Amino acid sequence: MQMSTQDESKPKQMPAFFIYDQDEEGNSLRIGAVFRHRRGPGFNILLDGKRYLAFPPKVKTETSGESA
Repeated sequence: MQMSTQDESKPKQMPAFFIYDQDEEGNSLRIGAVFRHRRGPGFNILLDGKRYLAFPPKVKTETSGESA
């Protein structure tokens, strides 16, 4: 009987972007990746082992009492 892990049941999501830095010699080093949110706009950013979330700004509607 073969046991499955949780990783095998989830399809792997490909990064939308990779994040690179350059060392002193000018070589590119991959230091992170950016994934699109599965629901809605925004991104998950994995950078140097930390996870960050990025969302677009919310548009505020003006509801002032002024009339033209």
